[in-house]
Amino acid sequence: MYLLRQEREMDDESVKLSKEDDEYVLIDLDDVARHIDIPSDAPYKLSGLDTLNPILTIDGKIKLTGEYIETIGTCLAFSEKEVSAGENQTPQKIVEPVAKLHKILKFRLAAFDNDDGETKTTTTS
Repeated sequence: MYLLRQEREMDDESVKLSKEDDEYVLIDLDDVARHIDIPSDAPYKLSGLDTLNPILTIDGKIKLTGEYIETIGTCLAFSEKEVSAGENQTPQKIVEPVAKLHKILKFRLAAFDNDDGETKTTTTS
């Protein structure tokens, strides 16, 4: 699972001010990763975040369709970093809260219609 930070600009007509709010979305690739290998360093393009079904294209070959799922209860995201200690001490990890999440973006392989009219789920070539 991956954490995505999305910046949104909001306009208030009455005050003529604009401010940016950060919204965090958890990207769930667990169902996809069971079927295909996704390299951790592969380039990706995420589009349509403001639609019901965002599209994630990985390495220009794998096309995934997403669906937003509301979280049940409170979902928290944390960051973890190692802090070097003294000579004879074990390095320590510091865990800090990053955000509260209200949405999970769950992805699956995108379906397409072939020439025979059948719907198939696969990767693009």
